[in-house]
Amino acid sequence: MKSFAYLIAESFGAAARALSKGDNTVAKAGGTDLLDRLKERVVEPDEVLHLLRIEAEESKGEISALATLAEIAEDEWVRKDFPAMQRAAAEAATPQIRNVGTLGGNLCQHTRCWFFRDPAFPCFKRGTGSCSAMEEGAQNRYHAVFPGESCASAHPSNLAPALIALGAKVECVHPDGDRTLDAELLYQQPLNGVHDDTVLRKGELIRAVKLEASDLTRRSTYVELRERQSFDFALASVAVALDLRDGVVKQARIVCGAVAPVPLRATTAEQAITGKRLDEAAIAAAAAAVAEGAAPLEQNKYKLVILKDLVRQALEELKS
Repeated sequence: MKSFAYLIAESFGAAARALSKGDNTVAKAGGTDLLDRLKERVVEPDEVLHLLRIEAEESKGEISALATLAEIAEDEWVRKDFPAMQRAAAEAATPQIRNVGTLGGNLCQHTRCWFFRDPAFPCFKRGTGSCSAMEEGAQNRYHAVFPGESCASAHPSNLAPALIALGAKVECVHPDGDRTLDAELLYQQPLNGVHDDTVLRKGELIRAVKLEASDLTRRSTYVELRERQSFDFALASVAVALDLRDGVVKQARIVCGAVAPVPLRATTAEQAITGKRLDEAAIAAAAAAVAEGAAPLEQNKYKLVILKDLVRQALEELKS
């Protein structure tokens, strides 16, 4: 990999200022995704800014962006009030990666699309051509079944679907002023030549995630299927949160991961069960509705079968 200067930040504010001033500076927390991109020369920064020296300050109802996935998975507050988040963190990657990977890093990680990761191939996100995954005969088994207009990458984050289903908010730091975003608004469809799928500005960092417990968040879950359970990224994932009263769904939030370039809110599936008794017919309707609007590629139609089964599995789990 290319040589770079290694900087250490003492606060989120200092880190944001350094990232804003640097023309080719990247932030590093656990670095589990960054290291791969450095070795693959997808990015070649002049400076790497280390964040883990920062002392995280959490207010009530917040989780620091620097909290590790292992810490989140073991947190009793998260386990009790936000089980979808707890399960998403607990099922990510391997124990070794969960011990170093952070909440902020998981939300901001880049697609694992091999056309994006290999500079030898044209890539819309790298600004070097059209999407190679969409070409006839392409190896696109692991790509999106709800592709964007010009990109078929699949979003890799475990925690993003869970946090969107839970209605979480993301606290961000920037030299020009801090802001709070709904987790659902953190992401944008891929842009030509832009690696990142978040709406974070240059120099902007996620400081914490804010959560508010409710009946909806307490009845939530996260399910996924991997090709190899021991390590792989999800082929498809689903996070569901329900406000269920006397067997009737008052509110539902269903969010899918690994099937679109960004986390996908399945509003049609939500509507299929809202206001209805959560019986077998309603669950079947939601499972069928989650595939509406899909445009699978040549080799990944199987993902829709998995996605429907995951929705059914999550709803069966939550109905009791």
